[in-house]
Amino acid sequence: MTDARASQGRAAHQKPPAGVWVLALFALPFAAAGVGIFLLMVAPAVYDWARMQSWQPVAAQVESATLQSHHGSKGGTSHSVSVRYRYEVGGVTYIGQRAAIHERPDNIGSFQEQLGRRLQGAQKTGAPVQVWVNPAKPAESIADRSLRPGLLGLALGLAGLSGGFGMLVLAKIARAVWSGHSAKPSSQDADHIDEGAFPWLQRAQWADNRIRSDQRETLKTAWFIALVWNAVSLPLMALKLPGAWTRGSFVSFGAMAIFGVLGAGLFVWAVRAALDARRFGDAHLVLDPFPGALGGHFGATLALPVPYTPDLVFLTRLLCTRYEKGRGRGNDEDNEQELWRAEGLAHVQPQGDGVAVSFRFDVPAHLPASGNPMAQEHHGWRLEVQSMTPGLKFARGFVVPLYATGFTSSRLSADVTQHPGLHALMSRELSDLASVQALPGGMQLYFAIGRRWAASLMVLVFGAIFAGAGWFAGAKGAPLLFPVMFCGAGFAIVLGGLYELTNSLRVHIDRQGLWTERRVLGFVTARHQARAEQVVGLRLKEGGGTRSGASSVANYRLVAQLQSGARVTLAEGVRGLAAARQLMQTVQSRSGYTALDGA
Repeated sequence: MTDARASQGRAAHQKPPAGVWVLALFALPFAAAGVGIFLLMVAPAVYDWARMQSWQPVAAQVESATLQSHHGSKGGTSHSVSVRYRYEVGGVTYIGQRAAIHERPDNIGSFQEQLGRRLQGAQKTGAPVQVWVNPAKPAESIADRSLRPGLLGLALGLAGLSGGFGMLVLAKIARAVWSGHSAKPSSQDADHIDEGAFPWLQRAQWADNRIRSDQRETLKTAWFIALVWNAVSLPLMALKLPGAWTRGSFVSFGAMAIFGVLGAGLFVWAVRAALDARRFGDAHLVLDPFPGALGGHFGATLALPVPYTPDLVFLTRLLCTRYEKGRGRGNDEDNEQELWRAEGLAHVQPQGDGVAVSFRFDVPAHLPASGNPMAQEHHGWRLEVQSMTPGLKFARGFVVPLYATGFTSSRLSADVTQHPGLHALMSRELSDLASVQALPGGMQLYFAIGRRWAASLMVLVFGAIFAGAGWFAGAKGAPLLFPVMFCGAGFAIVLGGLYELTNSLRVHIDRQGLWTERRVLGFVTARHQARAEQVVGLRLKEGGGTRSGASSVANYRLVAQLQSGARVTLAEGVRGLAAARQLMQTVQSRSGYTALDGA
């Protein structure tokens, strides 16, 4: 073990490869561009606009005004306004030359053209125009103090995309260099790091058999996002909303209000994460056996400061996932593939002032062991614990060690997947989703309109925000690409949400065959029918999932595989593998069709 530790120490402190510095040089211009755009275009404009809100209106006489056109090398034309006006404050005459907050030429909307024509018209007619003067320094003035949300939003978007990408890459590189590893190690180096005969002891988060959850990272992420979002949006709202309401600019008011609502939602998320962490403390697992064993048991106990009651129910999931990092050359995406999942109900017993939540899974021997997370490709194991008791919101995720030791638990005797209460819990889950009616030699299922109304409404709101942002950007003069992209994506999301909210599915399956009917708002959109001899068997298909805190729940479809290769949906939106398997077993037992591989 000493040699293994030394080997690991040498690997941890080896010099990062040159590719890391090449990646840093690639990311640095993006970060610099984002910071530069923010410091040169966004921050000065917002600062000037904020301080100009206290400036006083004064009548001025335009002496000269010019709308200047600037032709780019690629054929584009931008505009700027040059002006000279005279005004009087306290009997003293001053000359002003600042036309607007944004003085650089641009072609975002028609602001520059409208301002230039207005000032040119005032020069020709001799009519006075209103300018804004700093009462503390009368020599400082401006003809138009508008902030121009379209231009500001475009600059913020560019700064966020460019700077965010560059900063993220640089932060990952800095973290990797600090810890002595490259952010993207080559497969030849990382895949062969020797962790010794007892690799679970080489990792600090596992070595003492007190495995902490990822709640700390969730808490940090929640507060970081909430603080950054509100630090930007709240000052803008405080300065912009009153004026928008006074002017009757309800489009601007609504857009800013949406940002405020999102900021409030992020703040609520962060506060709830903090309250959750305070209530349950630093929950940690104690494994029995340690580590979890392929071909043996994975068992653990979790102590929680929750008063014991007989109705406490905790659902546990054990997942094995294959991770693959992008290898470059056009394939930079990280991929995840779930290889195995088991679900069951934990055993809950009183322990001191709280409870002990214990569980044990029987783990097949053929599954891969926990791998080195620095490798290009590795396997990982994750445990999730979620409260199913009304009024008790608890969910935690743990990265856990499993290796081919064959160890068995010394205290935990029952596999949680065989818990007697699991069937009843899954039956309640299914009854909330669909109406199930037993028939002679078969069964009938009906998935009603609005069966997942909460999730559908969230999709609708998300799509509406996207579409509204695109429409607002277009109304404020943003380039055509922005409203087309955002409105298109938003409307597509809204249509998907409406479909999920308004469709129904009726299924009849027995030993003679099957029949299904899909309706949207009561109108038939699809029918399928097959005789028994055309049905090859039943199969479960994973179709996305949902995440709530540390708990991830996969959604499943039950399909009938036909001889023609077609698949007919018999059930959809079934949350969790245990509920999906129970539904499939029920359909199989009543109809007599075979369960295929993957089911």
